[in-house]
Amino acid sequence: MGPTGSDAASATTSDAHDREALRGEVLREAVTMVLYVSVVEIAELAALPEDHFANGHATGPVGTQLLAIIWGTAVGLAIAHWFAFRLAAPAFRGDRVTRHDTIIGLAQVGGAMFVALVSSVPVLLLSDVRAQEMTGDVPAIVIGVVGYAVARSTGRSRAAAVFYGLTALALGVLVALVKTKLAAH
Repeated sequence: MGPTGSDAASATTSDAHDREALRGEVLREAVTMVLYVSVVEIAELAALPEDHFANGHATGPVGTQLLAIIWGTAVGLAIAHWFAFRLAAPAFRGDRVTRHDTIIGLAQVGGAMFVALVSSVPVLLLSDVRAQEMTGDVPAIVIGVVGYAVARSTGRSRAAAVFYGLTALALGVLVALVKTKLAAH
């Protein structure tokens, strides 16, 4: 015998709930990776040696070298995170990697690629000096915008969301500065 009408409706409702829960988790993981990569990128870009001269010349990484640092950091960090938490950890517990783990890992890599993409804009559009000056600001702005969006999505007022976004930006920059200072010593 097949499922009754109420059993089929219950299964459909359960499937829809599972898909919605997965979508929510995928979004949280992608946003978390956006924040994580942004903080690390701020610290890394702040630690790069650079000099700017009056004639518009800049030393340190510029152009494709700066793009390689941005993309290598962002995507490399996401892949390392995926490997450690979604592949290696389950394997050490004797669990198999699931489709769910793969979807979450891809969401994390997508979030990291988003940060790399928006961080690449100054490098692609501005002079070497301006790109070096602006590139580290982009992930800070991303942190603030994400903080604002998260606050608004939870029903906070615009004013509260602006405060939340600015606080997230300040904390992200603070974490990056501490990381940079500790790495310098």
